[in-house]
Amino acid sequence: MTPFDGKSQTSYFHFYSRAQVRFLLFRIMNMPGVYITRGMTVSIPNLAIRVRDDGGIEADPITLHVRFDVCPTWIQIAKRHLENALIAKANREIAWQGTDESLKVQTLEAEFEASMQAIMAAAISWDAAYAVLQEQGIVTPSVIRQWRKNRTARHIQIAETVRQAFSLKPKVASGFRANIKEIYRCRDLAVHPSGKIDAPMLHPELNLGMEWRFVYFSAKNAELIVLSAAGMLWELAHNGKSKYQQITEYQEALVARLEEIFPDGPQKLPVNTQKT
Repeated sequence: MTPFDGKSQTSYFHFYSRAQVRFLLFRIMNMPGVYITRGMTVSIPNLAIRVRDDGGIEADPITLHVRFDVCPTWIQIAKRHLENALIAKANREIAWQGTDESLKVQTLEAEFEASMQAIMAAAISWDAAYAVLQEQGIVTPSVIRQWRKNRTARHIQIAETVRQAFSLKPKVASGFRANIKEIYRCRDLAVHPSGKIDAPMLHPELNLGMEWRFVYFSAKNAELIVLSAAGMLWELAHNGKSKYQQITEYQEALVARLEEIFPDGPQKLPVNTQKT
């Protein structure tokens, strides 16, 4: 018999027909089948297939492993909420030209809610990308332990992991870190809002003092945050250079998903949200 041994490989199956592969997989798995959706990564660890002298095939029991990358899913959710925030902003601009106070409040709240969700989803998309990169062992375990001990800010962990994963030059790494920091600053305002009573902030579009949430979580800021998060994902997926083969393969899959979400590519805008 001729052995075929490999780790996390599916390419060996090209020797056989689709029917043979289905029979092989479903015969040795303790389930009638596995439902595979678009965007999933499928692997078969410790694969071993043998061809008998009579031409038949056999294999040791195997397990099918799957993973779904939620990074592009979350940036798509962020885009959807951004679209709602921009609609809410347009409605707010109309309402605030009139005298209906309840409608003014209603449109302001709608813009706030959609903007906050857009910003949160944009940050989570980078949490998801970071999780995939971290699996590759780019940052040493000792550094990760030190991060946990020191409670190092999330944006610093992401920036350093991306810097090492793609060997970013200092100027590029600095710009990336600044943008990620701003994204997570706004994300933290939503997750950990201050409970103290504070002075109102000037809303730059309405020229009125308001609660800080209406200033930070506006459609304008949501657009800056979402397009910045999407733009950095797009840039790294399309142009990032990594010495890690698994990251290169991840980039290829991410490119396909991002081009579905942004057929013309995301707009390029700098992050410059309203600050206190």
